[in-house]
Amino acid sequence: MKAASAIFLLALALGISSAEDHVVEFSLSRGSVLRTGLSLPPLARRATLTEDLINNITDTAYFVDVEVGSPGQKVSLLFDTGSSDTWVISYRANLCTDPSVQLTLNSKCLDTYDPAKSSTYSLVQTGGLNISYIAGAGAFGDYITDDLSIGGAVIKKLQMGYATVVPQAYGIMGLGFSSNVATRSKYPTIMDQLSSQGLITSKAFSLYLNDVRSDGGTILFGGVDQDKFIGPLTVLPIVRSIFTGNFTQFEVMVSALSLWFTNGTKTDLSSPVLTASLPAILDSGTTLTYLPNDLALQVFRAVGAATYGVSGLAFVDCELPNLQPELTMNFTFGSATISVPVRDLVLDLLGASASTIPGLPFKRSCYFTIQSNAGFQASQRTPNYALIGSNFLRSAYVVYDMDNLQIGIAQANLNSTTSKISELRANGSATGGLSGLTGVAAQQTSSTPTTTATTTTRSSGTTANGGGGGGGLSGTGSSENSPTPTVTVVVPGRSAGSTTTGAPPLAAAVVAACILCFAFTMF
Repeated sequence: MKAASAIFLLALALGISSAEDHVVEFSLSRGSVLRTGLSLPPLARRATLTEDLINNITDTAYFVDVEVGSPGQKVSLLFDTGSSDTWVISYRANLCTDPSVQLTLNSKCLDTYDPAKSSTYSLVQTGGLNISYIAGAGAFGDYITDDLSIGGAVIKKLQMGYATVVPQAYGIMGLGFSSNVATRSKYPTIMDQLSSQGLITSKAFSLYLNDVRSDGGTILFGGVDQDKFIGPLTVLPIVRSIFTGNFTQFEVMVSALSLWFTNGTKTDLSSPVLTASLPAILDSGTTLTYLPNDLALQVFRAVGAATYGVSGLAFVDCELPNLQPELTMNFTFGSATISVPVRDLVLDLLGASASTIPGLPFKRSCYFTIQSNAGFQASQRTPNYALIGSNFLRSAYVVYDMDNLQIGIAQANLNSTTSKISELRANGSATGGLSGLTGVAAQQTSSTPTTTATTTTRSSGTTANGGGGGGGLSGTGSSENSPTPTVTVVVPGRSAGSTTTGAPPLAAAVVAACILCFAFTMF
C-alpha cells in the first residue's frame, strides 16, 4: 500500500488491517432485494478512494452508505454499474405519504433526503428525472445539486436525481458513463466529479463483491488491489453499446461459455452468437445473469432447470448445490476464464413458497441465477447480448477503466484479508499498467468466510434505516437474523470515529407474477 502522502485511502474492505494512524470503523447490516433492472440509455491528481459495499441478507444486492447535503443526511444507495444517474428519495415521495404504495411495495419510507435541511442544495431542473421500467414503475422527480460524502471524501455540487415517485425504498448510485444519464442534457456523473475535483487520479474503479456468504465487498476508486485477484489481469476493450452505437455501458465480449460438473464432465455451449463473440454488459445492479435464449436453454437442460408458466423464469432444485457441489459455470473473455461456483447459481428466496409452486418438478424450488433474455425482446432491438449480474461478479475482480475504455478482469481471491493497492493514473498506468498487474498466485484463503460478527434482528416493513421493495422479485417478508459486519475505514489525515447504519429490510416474495423490471429511459 502506498504511503498516506501518495494516495487518499477511504473505507477499506472488511477485515483489512492498516498501520495508518486514523481509522474510522463502521458497523453495517444487510438487507434484501432481487433486482433485475438495467438502466438503459436513450435511443495532476493523486488519490485512491475505497468504499465498502454492503451485501444483503439473501446476497442479491449491494448497497453503499453516503451522506448528502450540509449537514450530511445519511442515505443507503444501491451500487449500480449498469446505470449512470445517482438519485435519492425525497422525504415527500409517494412511498412516504401514500399507504397504497406502501402496501404494494410492502415497505415504509426509509432513507430519505430533505433539501430544506441542506445549506448546499440547489435545484437544477424541475421534473427532469424520468427513469421508467417495463413493468410500469419508475423513478420521477427533479434534478438537483448538493454535496455528497462517500467514505469521508466530499464531492461538491454533485448533480443527482431527487425522486418524488419511486418504485423501491432505496436510491441508486450509478457508476456508468455520463452518456447514459436519463436526460438529453448530459451532466458530469459521480465518477466524472471524483476525477475532476481531484479526489482520484483516474476515472477508474475496481469492484470486489467477494464471497456470496461474506458480509460485503469493496469498491476501490482510482486504484487496484492486487491481493484481491488471482493471476494476471486480462485487459479487454470496452465495446460500443449494441443499443446506441456509443460508449454508454460497461460492455465487453464473451468468447466461450461452459459447464463443469462434479463428475469431471464438461459441457461447452454453442451458438452462432458465441462464434462471433457475444456482447455482455457487466451490471452490479442486476442480481441475475441473462443469456440469449438458445444459450440459456442449453444451460437449463444441462442442470435440469424448469421454467415457470408464461413468465419463463427458470427454477432449479434447491438441492442442486448438494447434488453437484463442484458444479461451475465458466465465462471466457479473451484469455481469461472466470468460474462461477454452484452456490452463486442457486438463489433460495422463496421460503415456504418454495414447496408450493405449481408445475415445477422439485420438492423445493429455487431461482436459477442464469436466465433467458427472451423477456426483453419486446423492448430491445436484438436478443444477441448477455446481461451479467452480481451472481457472476462475485467470482471476478473487475477494474472499470473509463479513461482508457477498458476492463481488467481476473478470478477473485475470495475472503482475502490483506491488501496491496496500486494507484491508477489517467493514462491507464500503474506498476506496468493494467496489463502488467498480477494478483496472488492462488486462492489464499478457505472458500468459507472466517469473519465473526454480532447479530441483530430486523423485520420487514419497519421504519428502520435502509431501503426495500426492489425492482423485481424479492425475498420473504419474515424477520431475519442478520450479522452486523465491522468494516474498517481508513482516512489518512482525518480523525477516527464510528457510526452505525441500517440496510434494506426484506420484502414480500412474488412467485406467480414474475415481472422483469428491465429499465430504460423515457422522455
